[in-house]
Amino acid sequence: MSQARIRRLPDHLVNKIAAGEVVERPASAVKELVENALDAEARTISVDLRDGGAALIRITDDGIGMNVEELPLALERHATSKLARDEDLDAIVTLGFRGEALPALCAISRFVITSRARGAAGGLRLTGEGGDVTQRLVVPAEPGTTIEVRDLFYNTPARLKFLKTAPTELAASLRALAHLALAHPEVHVRVTSNGKTVMTLPPARELRDRLGALWGWETASRLLAVARYDHGITIHGLASPPDLTRGNRDDIVLTVNGRPVRDPSLGHSVLEAYRPLLPRDRFPLVCLSIALAAPDVDVNVHPTKALVRFRHLRLVQEMIVAAVGDVLRSRAVVPDRPSGMSPAGFVAREPVTTPSGQDQLFTEPEAPYGGGLFGRVLGQVQDTFIVATSEREVFFLDQHVAHERVLFERLEAELASGPPAAQTLLFPETLDLTPAARAELERWRAPLERLGFEFEGFGGQAILVRAVPAILKRDEPRRLIEGALDELGGPRAGEPTIDRALAFVACRAAVKAGMPLGREEMERLVADLGTTATPYFCPHGRPIVSRISIGDIRKELKRTWQ
Repeated sequence: MSQARIRRLPDHLVNKIAAGEVVERPASAVKELVENALDAEARTISVDLRDGGAALIRITDDGIGMNVEELPLALERHATSKLARDEDLDAIVTLGFRGEALPALCAISRFVITSRARGAAGGLRLTGEGGDVTQRLVVPAEPGTTIEVRDLFYNTPARLKFLKTAPTELAASLRALAHLALAHPEVHVRVTSNGKTVMTLPPARELRDRLGALWGWETASRLLAVARYDHGITIHGLASPPDLTRGNRDDIVLTVNGRPVRDPSLGHSVLEAYRPLLPRDRFPLVCLSIALAAPDVDVNVHPTKALVRFRHLRLVQEMIVAAVGDVLRSRAVVPDRPSGMSPAGFVAREPVTTPSGQDQLFTEPEAPYGGGLFGRVLGQVQDTFIVATSEREVFFLDQHVAHERVLFERLEAELASGPPAAQTLLFPETLDLTPAARAELERWRAPLERLGFEFEGFGGQAILVRAVPAILKRDEPRRLIEGALDELGGPRAGEPTIDRALAFVACRAAVKAGMPLGREEMERLVADLGTTATPYFCPHGRPIVSRISIGDIRKELKRTWQ
């Protein structure tokens, strides 16, 4: 009889395998332990780290604690107080629920756990290593729980060698702690590293106060309030205006029912709301809380519990886009126009009495009097910036992005009334594209053709360009398509949208920096910009105008008298 090839794994090996799924690095251990403290109703959590958490992780909380019977049970796999019935798995309301994190963590470290339940006379301390308890003591202790994890991965050297430097591991732990602190602003969080305080977050009544402690008070004061409730879903939080951005996604924080998540579809929805306003290489600062019925979200997708699955994903995505989009298009984003300006940007005047009778046939309609939204043009600096002035301010306008905004809204209006003018090429341009570039162009074919491009031959290797938008007729078609693929493709492309295609066409057609302009051209451009709906940002989110107060100039030059 042959020997059985299928064998039951010993418990200590099972725990090590679980540790590989749950505890990827010190930050994972910190996250799991702090989540347990939050589930225990802690109001103060202290985190002490040494060497980025590889040498020591100590978490102390003032939660409900565990009694002498519960604490040993907590070290067993799948022992948890958070699920009582099978049905509870379909409506999880706690951060932890599997009962795997603590035994897996103890299996790969030297640990000391001390806990005292509220109302108990004393506490219990368990000491051990590699998952085995070597000492059990009844000790006096404060209500709550303290867990010390030393020498993480000491018995799994293959995992230990993959740890990064101490500063990198510390940064990962601080990032995880910041996200949990934003999800629970009412909790006091303190963090030390090698004995030095690195994060202090006192209890906050409002999310803005917590963000002020994390991102700085000046930044927090500029964030826009997001609030929307519909279809049983509540979305609230704060989001930055388009001119307040970062070079990475680290400051996009999303929580679902109090749980920080890393859900690509939700992050994409946030960026989609910023899409017409945000530069390609910039990311907003956003902290959103999404609340919905527990049965409508599944957090039991991955051992780290960072990924979630929604019953109605499309609805949640649309809610995020609508909630953030509404606030980005509010008047809080666009500076108020000076008093006395009409929506078109002209100073209002009293109606003028016109002559009666036949004289009216020879009278031209009176032109608006006075400067527009940006006053009168003074000139051009470095063939790039148009300088204008009003009674109260001096404006420096980037001519390229200003023209880009004007053309974008003009094309948008033309598109609403019918197809824009297109220029048919006398000799169609043949493009030999890589398979990836051809697939990307196919994705964007529909919005590009709506704007006047015409393509042929997507079934073979070569693609013919037969027409381009009339506004771009001076551009070489090959370079035009290459530019479109660079602009519209890439990892952040997302779903094709007409707005992004419009922004590309407007950018290519706009006057460039370094191009001399005549006075009439500058005046026309500034006047046209003043009549746009969004005169302060280009379609990609770059600012158009820099403004200096005449009052500030007077103060600087000590000109306090007329």
